[in-house]
Amino acid sequence: MELQWLPNTNLSSLHTAWCLSHFPQAATACEDALRESAAGLDALPGSFSVPRDRFWEQLLALAPSVDFSGDLAQRLMVRLGLRAESQRSRLAAAVQDCRRHFEHSFPRYQAEARLRTGPMQQMWQAQGPGLLRILGRLSEPELLVEQAQVVVVQPILGGMGFAHLSTNRVHIEGLLTHADPQLPETLRLAWLLGQLDLERPVYSELIHASRLRCLAGLALLPAVLQAGQELDLCLVSPASMAQAIALWRVDTLQHPPLAAAHIVHSWWETYQHSRPQWRIALTGLDRLLLA
Repeated sequence: MELQWLPNTNLSSLHTAWCLSHFPQAATACEDALRESAAGLDALPGSFSVPRDRFWEQLLALAPSVDFSGDLAQRLMVRLGLRAESQRSRLAAAVQDCRRHFEHSFPRYQAEARLRTGPMQQMWQAQGPGLLRILGRLSEPELLVEQAQVVVVQPILGGMGFAHLSTNRVHIEGLLTHADPQLPETLRLAWLLGQLDLERPVYSELIHASRLRCLAGLALLPAVLQAGQELDLCLVSPASMAQAIALWRVDTLQHPPLAAAHIVHSWWETYQHSRPQWRIALTGLDRLLLA
């Protein structure tokens, strides 16, 4: 997989707003003005009567593609089926407000992101290709995309990443050290990259769109940990899966981390024994999580 590494202020500012909106207690090193601007942006999905998760998912996916808040607002309106000019104006103002306060709080983001990218690239070059090779063997070689972008964003939660399933792009906080040495950041990145192609109909047509992101994250989790175990980077067990679920903030459809880990571990053992097509395996995991 060929990776393009880059910083992006638009995405980093909105990643910060997303973190402050979803994990306000964990994001401690942010000024009040930035928190207020994030809260203002997070209030818009309810005001516009659109699902909160879809709003943020589409906003984060579009952010690196446009430079101006008005253009971003217009493209997001199209994605969400919104038409009112008042909605576009409010959205553009909220996005611009988040960026302005982000740049005030982190004026050296671009320069620091480039410095943080170097060590991450070195770790990836040493371990990443091997992880992906094993990941393809454990799942399906066709599951992995050929090219992807890695956007390095400002660390807000001490380690966080997001796979944009509608694009060949992930973003990840640029940490200089591992959030947990038992789960190196190269594992988190491999886990994110492995999810990118799961929006293709061959994999997703039997999964409800609202659950696809959750299913993608949980399904790739045991495969990545097993790949890591083969390279002596980690261990794979229900306990390590629960640890990764908590550290990587994996959506579990409201299952507690350890309960979700046991479900996924059991599913993974069954998958390894029978090796059905990945699309069939995904529907099986979906049923187990909904049971």
